[in-house]
Amino acid sequence: MQKNLTYIVIRVPKCGSTSLARMFTESFPNSNSFSIYSANYQLMNEDDNKISFIEKCRILKNTQKRNWKNHRSLSFKSVWEKTNKLIKDGDIIHGHLTIDSIRLQNTNKRLITLIRDPYERMLSDYNYSKNAYKNKKSPLKKFNKRSFIAANYSLEGYISYLSENQPIFGRYISRFVIGKENVRDNLEFMNKNYFSYGLLEKMDSFIEDFYKKTNIKLVQRKANVTKNKKKFDLSQSERLAISKFCEEDIDLYNDIKNSILKN
Repeated sequence: MQKNLTYIVIRVPKCGSTSLARMFTESFPNSNSFSIYSANYQLMNEDDNKISFIEKCRILKNTQKRNWKNHRSLSFKSVWEKTNKLIKDGDIIHGHLTIDSIRLQNTNKRLITLIRDPYERMLSDYNYSKNAYKNKKSPLKKFNKRSFIAANYSLEGYISYLSENQPIFGRYISRFVIGKENVRDNLEFMNKNYFSYGLLEKMDSFIEDFYKKTNIKLVQRKANVTKNKKKFDLSQSERLAISKFCEEDIDLYNDIKNSILKN
């Protein structure tokens, strides 16, 4: 029996992920789109002993809320069971998925992803967390320590907090795109596991690569742009802090960037 072909769009937060999902859903108007968000739940289970009880409750609440809204289900097991039954040839699955969390069966998977300059992603993440805290009215927001730190400390203070909690927040891009696997050659892994991948800063190259492989021209859209974004140049100490914290992500980004520049 011939397997269905399914595009799986791995959306890395603050890497143009909303635009990427919209790009695919608009470029494939006759395909069904399934939104699955399992990243935080997956990471919580991996680092169970390193996450506070309050943070676990917050993750579970948000996860179950999205699962119910999109799939009328509260567990990921049933979400994937339903998706496996409904998926058809040419359909799209997208969401904040880690590569390790995908549970799709009996289909040819075409993995898609975009990543972003880790320095720029860190700035975007900082601004997003800061604004999320300031705009939220719930008195419980103070228990979201990450957002609290972003709203009340400098960028360097925020990076320091993330670094102190490296097992939870470290190798952020790599966790989504590569997973727990110990990879020696980033490009070899990406070429083996992904149908198409690219950089947010080199979107034209990504669209061209996809067109060459499918003869389909992706429709480019911008979405979910953080408002009130503070613009500033990174200090030497801030760049050094990010370099240490995002070492694996920077290596992955540079490997992909150099590969694009060679072609």
